[in-house]
Order: sequence, then structure tokens, then C-alpha cells
Amino acid sequence: MVERNQLAVLQDPETRRGRIECVYLTSFASESSFLTSVLQYSGVRMRAARSLEEADFLLTVTGGTAFLADVTFFDGCWRDALDMAGQMHPLVGSLIVADPVDYPFLTGIYERGALEVLWRPFDFTREVRMIRSADQAARERSKWLEEIHAANASHSIAKATY
Repeated sequence: MVERNQLAVLQDPETRRGRIECVYLTSFASESSFLTSVLQYSGVRMRAARSLEEADFLLTVTGGTAFLADVTFFDGCWRDALDMAGQMHPLVGSLIVADPVDYPFLTGIYERGALEVLWRPFDFTREVRMIRSADQAARERSKWLEEIHAANASHSIAKATY
């Protein structure tokens, strides 16, 4: 069960201000249901996906900024999840959910685009922080791209006037 201090963090009104859309690619329905219930108090709306295609769809229609994927799931593994996210949703912050026994299988995880590993058993205070960090990374990437496009547009306009 969630400890009292963790629940206090999850229910903090400051945390709940901006809702984070999150997709969790997993084969464990009971775990995703539990996480969905717990994280709603922190301002995280989590939706479970059972396949890469469903995760892609949910990230698209919800405007998801945080993506969690288990080490393995019905139609792939963490590499497939990170590849899909990198190709289809390059701004989204990706996190991998793993058990300590999975550690040897996570070689190259950061080079493939993961921001962090969320270890089981969950420390909900840390998990909320990591999901918020993934959301923040996605928002900063978006702003950075907007600034680049604006700079390129103003450069093109200035170039055209000469």
C-alpha cells in the first residue's frame, strides 16, 4: 500500500495543477490498474496499452508527454518501445519499468532514448518525480523546436527582404 508521506505527495494540489498524459505499455493489467488509480492523485492520467500499436495510438490521441514501457510486453521488448517512441513521438519522455533481475538486459537503454528506469517495487514518490521529469523534458523539447522554427522563419523573412 502507499505510505502516508507518499500519498501526501500524490495529493499535493501543486502537483495536480497541470494534468500529465501518460501511456504505460505493459502486459500486467492489474499493475497498470493500480498505478492508474494511485497516480491520478498526483495529476497523472495514465492509460494502459497492451501493444506497440495501441501505445502509438494512445500517445497520439491523448497528446501524451510521458511514456512508460515494461522490459517485455506481448509484442516486443523495451528496444521496440523506445524505437517506436523515437520514430513516432520524438518529443515524448520515455521511461522503462523493470525488476532488479532485468538489470543485465538493459544495456544501451539510455543511448536508445530512455530517460530513466523505474524499478519495482515502486517508490511512488520517486515514480511521480520521474514521470514529471519526462513530462517536463517533452515540454522543453517542444519549446526548443518552436524556437528553432521561429528563428528559421524570421531568418527566412530577413533573407527575403534583402
